[in-house]
Amino acid sequence: MSKPHFIIRNRFQKRDYTYRDLLKPAILKDVCFRLTGRRDYSATFDDAGYNIGRLAELRHEGRRYFVTFSESEAGQGRNYSFQSVPSALNTWAIETHGTGNLYFYFLPTVGNCESAYFSFMYRLMRTMGVVFMNADSCLVSPVVAFNSIADLSLTRDANRSRNSSNNSSYITIGEDRSVQVYAKTYGANKYESTLLGMALSRLTDESIDMYQICEGGLKQLPERSLQALDIVSGGRIKVIPTDMTMEIAHFNESDSLRSPQYMYNLLALRGMKKCSLCSCDVPEIIQGAHIWGVSQIKHTPGLSLDKKLKYALDGENGLWLCENHHKMFDANVISFSMDGKVLLRNNLMQTQKEFVEWATPNMQLPDKLISSNAFKFYLSKRYVA
Repeated sequence: MSKPHFIIRNRFQKRDYTYRDLLKPAILKDVCFRLTGRRDYSATFDDAGYNIGRLAELRHEGRRYFVTFSESEAGQGRNYSFQSVPSALNTWAIETHGTGNLYFYFLPTVGNCESAYFSFMYRLMRTMGVVFMNADSCLVSPVVAFNSIADLSLTRDANRSRNSSNNSSYITIGEDRSVQVYAKTYGANKYESTLLGMALSRLTDESIDMYQICEGGLKQLPERSLQALDIVSGGRIKVIPTDMTMEIAHFNESDSLRSPQYMYNLLALRGMKKCSLCSCDVPEIIQGAHIWGVSQIKHTPGLSLDKKLKYALDGENGLWLCENHHKMFDANVISFSMDGKVLLRNNLMQTQKEFVEWATPNMQLPDKLISSNAFKFYLSKRYVA
């Protein structure tokens, strides 16, 4: 029988040493044994091109095993240790058409590789089907896949609350019950966005809308990521680039302007969907309500288009309301005083007042809303004739 054979691209893009230096015989022997039950192997270190994804491919008896290796320095930043994983998943998906598994092997690590964010990313990887080869000897806690979109979303939000700068992606459910991902795709964020999309595809049979919140001139994920997302989801992920051209079109066509950028800004500023007046958190019926209405902004004289867009897209110019309270707000059945009290329209019948009060247990907006000068600015503009 022929020996199991490793094929490894040898060169890093930005490092002087090679994979031959990193992947010592003892490591490859352990990987080989865990995958094939054999410790003898041969290896080809290919110097053509660069190794994208920290990948090794092991071939044995007609099978191909793809293995990606961890970084050896965990303290280099929250995305540093995971930049290679989506690239490895891309190669695995494209090469195997999404069959089989991608394997992850922990190299000896300096630093904390089990922070809250690291643990979240491990769970994303496990949900995607990544097999952790030696986690039992490297991690204290077992890696458990997410069991639902709610589980993933709540864990992501809890992780975000520990690190206020960690707000790159949000997951929610749209009014049409589609899964919605609002994800930044610039720089290191594209790695998390790719992995999120892949993991979500394993948790639902519904369609997934991935809105790419673009920065730095980048309008979409890399082509290989788009190809891999399409493969692993069976075509259910719709990747939607967003830019100011798209936002201008939304602004011109609609007075509601619940555009991707506005929704992202609300999620980043207000947190996950929850009605400010009744605490309903059923995402399908929670909407982003403008304080200074888009129609008012459009028809305000003396404002440039840039200014109008800035006001219309600003997360400070909004709050989460359920469909019921949003309609009451738009119909001026309810309004807000400058100190955040809920006011009822004067000409309501007594029975109507009683219903609105019954349906509105929170008759005072949260302090964090009314303590914002920007929010007060928009509130003052709403009631200008």
